[in-house]
Amino acid sequence: MSRFVRPQTRTLTLANGDQLIVRERLTAGEQRAQYARMYAVVDGRPQVIPFAAGVGVVLAYLLDWTLADESGQRVEIRDLAPDALQQVIDALDTTSFHEIRVAIEAHEAAMLADRAQKKTTPDGGTP
Repeated sequence: MSRFVRPQTRTLTLANGDQLIVRERLTAGEQRAQYARMYAVVDGRPQVIPFAAGVGVVLAYLLDWTLADESGQRVEIRDLAPDALQQVIDALDTTSFHEIRVAIEAHEAAMLADRAQKKTTPDGGTP
C-alpha cells in the first residue's frame, strides 16, 4: 500500500438529486489545513472552535457540486481558494449546509473505516 494519496474523487448524491464531488481521501497537508480552520489557540492551548468544525470538513473535502442558484444557474465552485469557497458555503441556507456537512462527514467516516479495515504495514503484513 502506497504511503502517498492518489487524488481520487467520489460523488455523493443529496436527497433532492444534487451531487457533491469530494476528495476520496485527504493528504497530510489537506488534513492539517482542515485542522487549522477548526482550532484556535486559547490561553496557549489549542481548542476546537465548535462552529468551525463542520465548515472545516466541508472545505477540506468539497471539490465541486451541481447546486444552482435561485435563477437555476449552476454555482461554480471548482478550483476556488478555500476562503472564496467558504464565502459561497456561508451563503447557503442552514438546512442545505447541514445536509452537505452530514453527507461529507458520513463519507469521511466510511473512508476512515474502510482504510482501517484494509490497513497493513508498509511491507504488506498485517499490523
